[in-house]
Amino acid sequence: MLTYVAIGAPCGMIMGQTGMEPWMVFALSSTFVTGSGQFMICNLWLAGVPAPSIIASVAAISSRFALYSASIAPHLTGASKRQTLAVAATLTEEAYGISLAKLVEGEDWGPRESFVLNVILIATWGVSCTMGAIVGAVVDVPTAVAAFVCTSLFICLLFSQRLSRGNVVAAVSSAVSVAVCKFLGLVNIAVPASVVAGIAIALACDAVFDGRGARDAR
Repeated sequence: MLTYVAIGAPCGMIMGQTGMEPWMVFALSSTFVTGSGQFMICNLWLAGVPAPSIIASVAAISSRFALYSASIAPHLTGASKRQTLAVAATLTEEAYGISLAKLVEGEDWGPRESFVLNVILIATWGVSCTMGAIVGAVVDVPTAVAAFVCTSLFICLLFSQRLSRGNVVAAVSSAVSVAVCKFLGLVNIAVPASVVAGIAIALACDAVFDGRGARDAR
């Protein structure tokens, strides 16, 4: 909950700068699937990026939630469809990590506990973003400073990952793809294109090296 306050407040400030009222900030923050997507929507909107490109970019980074739901589904086989849907529809990244760990460890944890945790974190995020929008209307906080909060979060997540060939190739390929798209003037598709390019190149690289390793072993 404390991490949501630290990240949600700057997000609310940026949302306020796009012209959203505090109640709008709370409504969006309480129903949207990903906080990083909110950062992306606001930053791209302020940069004048067309709506179709914003939708494609947010959809690309939000697709990871399908993997989260798929990985937690086997541990909820005893739950009803209504309970499973409630957990999946309110899932957040932090709640996913906590719930999956407890389910795997066999603790006294089920769909009800997962759902309650999800709701608590969503409420914390919504209130934090709303407070940020209110404070941002009174205190002038530079957009670049507030926006870097989300960027710094993903930098921390990147360095916390296992240093593997695939991860390095994906990160470098995505960065190069963004630079190439912007150099060619393709700013509107830079983000979704870099996501696709990074994943595709990393998978191809792993497939080539794994195949070569198998041939060497034979």
